[in-house]
Amino acid sequence: MESNEFSLEDLTHFPLFEGIQASELEALLPCLDGYIRSYPRNSFLILDEDSVPYVGMLLSGMVFMLKEDENGHQSFLNYMLPGELFGESFSLRKKKTPSHVSFLAARNATALFLPLGKIMRSCEHHCRFHRIMNENLYELLAKKNAHLMQTLDILSKDTLRDKILSYLQLQPIESTSPQKPSPHSEAARSVTIPLNKSELAHYLNVNRTSLCRELAAMEKDGILTVSGNRYSLLVS
Repeated sequence: MESNEFSLEDLTHFPLFEGIQASELEALLPCLDGYIRSYPRNSFLILDEDSVPYVGMLLSGMVFMLKEDENGHQSFLNYMLPGELFGESFSLRKKKTPSHVSFLAARNATALFLPLGKIMRSCEHHCRFHRIMNENLYELLAKKNAHLMQTLDILSKDTLRDKILSYLQLQPIESTSPQKPSPHSEAARSVTIPLNKSELAHYLNVNRTSLCRELAAMEKDGILTVSGNRYSLLVS
């Protein structure tokens, strides 16, 4: 199974298929009855009333998990980046029930959908690559659970400043470089985050004005500098 955008060779670079060759994927994917679909920005991959028989793996873009209350207010629960799974908790259910959350393409997005039941059951041929994919799946589920725990830890912080710092400190370090302009520091720990300020405010469960005000205060206090989505934490 290939799309115009992603070849079998491309798919082997995603964590779910680590250790599996393109030739093995060619045999595996039709057996699993999976498919690839692309979505424009601001379109829904899954709605909250949908039953979810497939687990999704994001191939490109970014996806938000949202919860809408009876008044139409949306809560930002989480976000997924390429290589990460979504919908797996709902596809594990024995009975077809609504997901109760929606998945929205925050950027133009492409996703691979696979029936989780077929992934978790070994095929009649007991293929080596099916076993490897199962192991990769469990690893991805464990990492996602750890990420959820990190999110809960961030949101449990008492102050907005602590929430911001906790989130930024969990992001992959981009570079370490001298920071001469600030008298409060000698080096910077730089990260580029996938969220713009409005999205970061939703993630931290605050309004954008409060977030921007706090970021400006942190810059004034010599804690960080901000340039677009790039944040440099000043290290003394």
